[in-house]
Amino acid sequence: MKTAEGRGPTLEDAVDAALIQLRESRRNVDVKVVSESDTETVVEVVVLAARSAASASGTGAVAAAASGNPAGVGVSAESAAVASTTQAGDAATEIARDMVAELLTRMGIRCQVTARRGPEAIVVDISGRDLGVLIGWRGETLRALQTITNLITSRRLPEDQRVVVDVERYRQRREHTVREIAYRAARQVKVTGDPITLDAMQPFERRAIHLALDDDPEVTTVSTGAEPDRRVVVTPSPKAD
Repeated sequence: MKTAEGRGPTLEDAVDAALIQLRESRRNVDVKVVSESDTETVVEVVVLAARSAASASGTGAVAAAASGNPAGVGVSAESAAVASTTQAGDAATEIARDMVAELLTRMGIRCQVTARRGPEAIVVDISGRDLGVLIGWRGETLRALQTITNLITSRRLPEDQRVVVDVERYRQRREHTVREIAYRAARQVKVTGDPITLDAMQPFERRAIHLALDDDPEVTTVSTGAEPDRRVVVTPSPKAD
């Protein structure tokens, strides 16, 4: 197994440090956050050959739990301890929280589940220790968990009610990271005059890119391609005649 530890002030910097040691690209590795503080993030980066089983186990655990068969998780449901809290008096928020809590119990995950009403969706926050299995490579497992959550809750919530699932503020941290990527890409586009195609990203990440550069008159952004390989292209804005 080929691995390396990376350290840096941000998650992106820590991953880049490990990639330099491994001489690998981001597409060929898996990333595990070892520790994170206000001043330093430490990650363990594993090459692709070692990541297939880990990635499959995370998404497989979500699917197995959703189907009512926690046997594929490797930890019995009885050993899980899921605490949950929510805003009082909001039935929809309580339903979303309870459904996620039950799903995680089936997966054998020890954690705390809270829910709140956001401006655009119900946000279910999951917190605890060693929850990387719920995030997966670049949030793939978290994305699967959110998809299954919305499928389940759609039976009891209004048709237009969306549920966003987050684990240990992963989405917040990732949005911060992709905004920094957007600013760096914009600076390079302004210098070279050439468009830049970013790595494939999830919808919430692409949205963060678009919003970050929306007020920059010198560049424009557009999404291209099909999921899961949809990407953002940053290009110079057309010059006015």
